[in-house]
Amino acid sequence: MKANQTSGRCITTAVLQKAAGAMLPFYHRIATNRAFAAAWTKGVRRGDLGVLERLLREVQLYLPRISSFSTNGIGYFVDFRAPRPVLQYTNGTSLRPGTAQFYFHTGVHRSIARVLVPLYREIVRNKPFARLIVAAVRSGNTGLLTRLVRSKVTTRALKSVTIEFSGFALGFRYAASPYTFYNQFFRELTP
Repeated sequence: MKANQTSGRCITTAVLQKAAGAMLPFYHRIATNRAFAAAWTKGVRRGDLGVLERLLREVQLYLPRISSFSTNGIGYFVDFRAPRPVLQYTNGTSLRPGTAQFYFHTGVHRSIARVLVPLYREIVRNKPFARLIVAAVRSGNTGLLTRLVRSKVTTRALKSVTIEFSGFALGFRYAASPYTFYNQFFRELTP
């Protein structure tokens, strides 16, 4: 995405590691706890921020650790404060807007979480690995980013790796759903 390559220069290793480290317990809980994952799906579909906030607290994601979170009925986004020029960095899993309404799939979400845990763990524990991801994003090197991601995310359900908005998106397609789900790290671009 050439238009977004310049915006990719904002991301730092520390910001990526902070967001991945905060989200790791959440994805681990989604992957290993069916009841938690089902409750999360119900909250996303209904746009019930109260339920989602309660569940995020269970995995230690609450103010001031996060700056905000949101749902759009087809996914969710957790925002983290970051130093300038980033200010806020987001992680989440969602369908692309316009593809469906009030649709989220517990089984697919759990499958994605299971394959994300090794990637997020590596980002958190291995600073040189995280630096390489940041370098790939900052330089717009999708080939390098894809190799790094696929070294930890080995499922055939991973259909795409793209650089977007000072971050990246992983597109997953599972047989249980007609839709592609995207796990993303990104920075909201401000005018």
